Amino acid sequence: MSTKKFLSIFLVVGTVGLIAAQAGDKQATIEVELSDPVSPALPPRPYRVIQFSDEHGFPAGYALSFTTHVCMDELCRMVKLTMYWDALGYYQRLEYPADTPLTKKKHVPFLAADYAKLDQILKDRDSILGTHPLEILVTPVPEATETAGIDGWSGATPQTVKDAVVDDAAFTSWAMWRWANGEIVQKLQHLTEQRCTPSYLRRLLRSQDRREADFALKHIVRHCPVDEQFVDDVFHILEAGDREHIALSLKFLHGAMQDKRQLHGRLIESYCRLTGNYSPMILDYFAAQPDLPAETLEGLSGVLDRLPFFQVHLILRLLDAKGFFSGRVEADVAGLLDHREFFIARRASEHLMKQQLAADTKRKLDAFCAQHRQRL
Repeated sequence: MSTKKFLSIFLVVGTVGLIAAQAGDKQATIEVELSDPVSPALPPRPYRVIQFSDEHGFPAGYALSFTTHVCMDELCRMVKLTMYWDALGYYQRLEYPADTPLTKKKHVPFLAADYAKLDQILKDRDSILGTHPLEILVTPVPEATETAGIDGWSGATPQTVKDAVVDDAAFTSWAMWRWANGEIVQKLQHLTEQRCTPSYLRRLLRSQDRREADFALKHIVRHCPVDEQFVDDVFHILEAGDREHIALSLKFLHGAMQDKRQLHGRLIESYCRLTGNYSPMILDYFAAQPDLPAETLEGLSGVLDRLPFFQVHLILRLLDAKGFFSGRVEADVAGLLDHREFFIARRASEHLMKQQLAADTKRKLDAFCAQHRQRL
């Protein structure tokens, strides 16, 4: 038997006879070309994927039924499986007929704990199974070898990957992971992208599931970069997302909102609502704009009294960097001299000391410095 055939896993499409992911889901059959996950050099072949839709007609998930060998010598009986993915191509679960369970070394059926571990393995997209070739897991073993830690059907399991596979089922673990998280993922995502209506995208953008919001945000950045209908939803992500989401949101909003006065005003309000960890990204955006309007800079000074020290400090630093000082900014910063938090008042005094001030502001600053000369 050739090495290629020995290492090959044969997937044969079966009929999907299982219920849909959710009651009432509509189903459609789509032909998708896929490569053998173990032998990707072989020509791709067509597979029938079942696409589910929810009651609103939105993509709900995918399923594929197939039969496969689960051991290296091909003497095991074929096992029928059905894999499910969500609408974004994330593996969800594995189903099999009760009379043909998955098996391990010497054809011992999987226990409940084995299935639970396999499920965790398949849901881990960062598993080392994605970077380790099959040969590391599969080393031919002399006949009748009974060495501890050796899977007699799929070869030696190195300790470095032992925790990443089901005991005595390294081959099955590796092959199933590649099938659940390999080439099919992009194919399924593409199918969902083809059905991304505005209403579906808005639902994803408002989702509490980071992966859904991430998918939709990246989609509109690529395919709808100037579509203003998503502006409110993207502002929602901007104020609730992580660093990557904020960066993508700013990129989208900059292109989609033609009225920069309105954009800057809303970004200033978002700056007030963001945490200190992420709010500097909005000021970084402002700093990168070559011709920032005076109205925007004065809008930033107008919210100083609503902010904690660090965010106040960043705005004053931006005003310095832009070399901007006006009567409104002077009044706003001078108002901080009466702030209940001394560190904010002191930071305001430091900013004012570098400016040409009106007489009233100069007197107020001098009085503040005299009162707090021991703390400046």
